[in-house]
Amino acid sequence: MLKAIKTQIIFCLIACFLSVQAFAQQKQVTVNAKQQSLSSLLEDIASKNDIQFAFDANYFSQIKVDLKVENQDIADFVNLICDKYHLLSETIDGTIILYKNPAPLLEPVAEMIKISGVVQDETTGEPLLFCHVGFVDSEMKGTTTNELGIFTATIEKQAQLQIAISHLGYQRLDTTLNLQTGQFFTIKLHPFSINIEAIQVFQQEKNVIEMGNQSERIAFNPKQSANLPRVDDSDLISSLSLIPGVNFLGGQTSGISIRGSSPSENMVMLDGIPVLETSHLFGNLSVLNSKYISQAFVSRGAFDATYGERTSGVVELKGKNNFYKPSLDLSANLLNVSGTANVPIGKVVSVSGSYRFSYIDRWENYLYKQILEQGSSDDESTVSPFIQYDDVNVKVGIKPSDKHEISFNFLNSYDLQVRDYQFKDGSRLFRYEDAVSENRGMSANWFYQTTPNFQQQITAGYNDLTRDAYAHSGMGPNSQGNGGKDEKDEGNNYLEEFSAKWSGELKTGRFTHQAGFGANINQVTYDYRSERSTGNKLTDSIVFDSETNLYHVYLQEKITLFDKLEARLGVRGNYFDITQKFYLQPRFGLRYEINDYLAVLYAGGIYNQFLTRIRKVDIDGNSDLVWFLPDESGEGILKAQQHVLGLQFDQNGWAVNVEGYYKKTDGRVNLFAEQTGGQQKLIEYNQRNGKSNNFGMDLLLQYKHGKFTHILTTSVSKSEEQFEVFNNGETYPSFDDQRVRLRWTEMAKIKGFVIAANLVYNSGSPYLVTESGSGNSEFDRLPYFMQADISFIKRFQYKFFNLSTGISLMNITNRENILEVDYFNVSDATGSYSVRTDVTAMRFTPVFFLNILLQ
Repeated sequence: MLKAIKTQIIFCLIACFLSVQAFAQQKQVTVNAKQQSLSSLLEDIASKNDIQFAFDANYFSQIKVDLKVENQDIADFVNLICDKYHLLSETIDGTIILYKNPAPLLEPVAEMIKISGVVQDETTGEPLLFCHVGFVDSEMKGTTTNELGIFTATIEKQAQLQIAISHLGYQRLDTTLNLQTGQFFTIKLHPFSINIEAIQVFQQEKNVIEMGNQSERIAFNPKQSANLPRVDDSDLISSLSLIPGVNFLGGQTSGISIRGSSPSENMVMLDGIPVLETSHLFGNLSVLNSKYISQAFVSRGAFDATYGERTSGVVELKGKNNFYKPSLDLSANLLNVSGTANVPIGKVVSVSGSYRFSYIDRWENYLYKQILEQGSSDDESTVSPFIQYDDVNVKVGIKPSDKHEISFNFLNSYDLQVRDYQFKDGSRLFRYEDAVSENRGMSANWFYQTTPNFQQQITAGYNDLTRDAYAHSGMGPNSQGNGGKDEKDEGNNYLEEFSAKWSGELKTGRFTHQAGFGANINQVTYDYRSERSTGNKLTDSIVFDSETNLYHVYLQEKITLFDKLEARLGVRGNYFDITQKFYLQPRFGLRYEINDYLAVLYAGGIYNQFLTRIRKVDIDGNSDLVWFLPDESGEGILKAQQHVLGLQFDQNGWAVNVEGYYKKTDGRVNLFAEQTGGQQKLIEYNQRNGKSNNFGMDLLLQYKHGKFTHILTTSVSKSEEQFEVFNNGETYPSFDDQRVRLRWTEMAKIKGFVIAANLVYNSGSPYLVTESGSGNSEFDRLPYFMQADISFIKRFQYKFFNLSTGISLMNITNRENILEVDYFNVSDATGSYSVRTDVTAMRFTPVFFLNILLQ
């Protein structure tokens, strides 16, 4: 009996519980709350729906609710607020009890999306390389465009993204992107006109030089060459030498020197073609035509593993394309005429070209005489020069899409330089020199963005350089028909190079993976014949003919360790078939951003160079540079160890960069003329091994505000060499050593006028003094170089063309600056004679130009 009663009571309790649950589940609630406390919301629901809640009033009053639901079951509503506000619930005797979940709250996993796009010149359609794309109000600060002008980044999913894009020579763009999955953005930047004044501070043209966010690369604006005092309005070197540590050497061994290096130790690349000869007019002009070049970047050393086969620096130049509208730029000055044309064919093909040629061989005007006529220090001789030069650049660009670009490129430069020395009346001496050089190159480049994260490039090229030099000097017989000396020097240097390479870049999260491989086939010949010895050996000669295959491969990782610290670690390897050895070159770099405008950087590594120009020093102490390949012993393979430490500041128009550097180079080879014999004069050229050390500090101060730009650059450095036998095996200052270099530049744009001024100071370079007839040498230094220039330019804008005209007043203090010293020593049975000729820069000279741009 009791058992039956117990069973019935249990069934009744279960039925009551289920009925309560069913009643509760049947209740539905409607909520529309905005920033209402959860305690207040639950009280409202309880009063309106006859539901009982139990909760901690103090804790729940701190939870603000934004919620809108309609006719939702109470059970579903309870689950919703529990999930949203990290709560737990249970029901006891019809009362819903809510309380804080004691388990730790898991961070929500943000959904990430990938964005990509291309940044282009609005007027030409050219992609803008290494352009900074900043993300406003985002944890990720930004990214940089690649060689196709394409940027890719992975960010947290959002409806819109504010970006700020800046690039040297272009107006900054601040815009908002509406983000959609898989969308590819095309963004156009408008270039600043070089004669338009800034209206608002945030729209000012970025500085003439831009340090950027890549520690090893500096951008400079080729268009600014037209605003600076210069001999030729189309010469790029006037703006390139604004970068501290970059110098353009004049004289017979002219070329671009970076931080005390020989010109051949720097790679100058124009659309993938190495420019082997970089000077015209005895080093007074460069072959780099600023009218043809659209973008330019410089690495001053300790560059990453993607570059190789040079030990000092890299200058990257990109020729112009124009896929939108044709243009023609014509310039004339007192030395040459220049023309640059861009012709689009449809919107897929662009044909660009430039041609510059001299006419001073037909019109020997006052500028020609100021630049080229030099004399001896004691007025015993003068030089009557003859000059011809020209350079040609052609580029065919094909752009099937924003992710695909093909280009075919060609360059040619030619130089003829003659010096005929005129000695004073009655002199028995005579001297004549000429040199002819021609550099030809061609390349084919293919850039392809395979996926948003992967970009690859294939380049193939051919390059050759021919240089012939001839010198005839001596002394005629005396009045009795006795004595007399006839000396001749003839040399031919030929270089030929085939190259092919592939490179690729893949981005995954915080990592950028880079890899590449390629091969170079080089041939170098040098034939030199000299008639300076006496007795049984009448001629001295140097002959070498070398051919080699050089292979390279590299791997590199760029890592964003955290928001303020970026690192790169790479290794490059070369296999040189002459020595049958593999040369491993580790390289590394760090960049730490102290804040948004101040950064510290470090870079270093090992750098090998196989093809180089070595110095040939004749018996008079005069130098020439000769292209050279190492032999089986490996002598002549340069191995440089580099370290660079710098500080970079950029804010409110100020740009400051200071870098200290150290470079130690082993494996150097030079050719030295060494005299032996007693009564007979025997001269032999011997290959001597050596090493060098370069260290110093470069400083850039740049400030732009409104219409004015101020630039101050200085370099303090020391460059030393040591070769066996030469100088008794002791250390001596290298031929390119300049301890102090300073340049101060001011520029103002006022009502269509551009006024600019330069002040350049260089401490004296070393030169070799040779005693007549003895072959003994010692070092001395030239006087310091100082020159002040000023220019005035007026530009006019019309509907279909722009007209520019101006004057540059060069060396307004009329100072005599000696660039190089040349010694001429000759002796016979009647005596010895020595004549020094000073190769000088121009004195005070006004230079005029006229330019017209049709578009």
